[in-house]
Amino acid sequence: MAPAFCVSEVEVEGHVFPSSMKPSGSNGTFFLGGAGYRGLEIQGKFIKFSLPGVYLEETAIPSLATKWKGKTAEELMESVEFFRDIITGNTTLFSFFSFIR
Repeated sequence: MAPAFCVSEVEVEGHVFPSSMKPSGSNGTFFLGGAGYRGLEIQGKFIKFSLPGVYLEETAIPSLATKWKGKTAEELMESVEFFRDIITGNTTLFSFFSFIR
């Protein structure tokens, strides 16, 4: 079943994260919650090495909205507690990792 809302695919460092994915062994389709890159500073230079993407069940929206509705995108982006609620909430997450070559 397609999500009741529209999420766009995201391109990070040449890798495209689709707007939704159906993990093997799952009955549902998950929507893209976010994607980016991870890396380390090595000898004064930041080296990017992986591309994580986080996908959530559609039930994550009403679950998070109860506490976070009315907040701006900037407020949410700056809130460690918001991201903690995503990770520890009562919904299933699916993480997809790709490595930069």
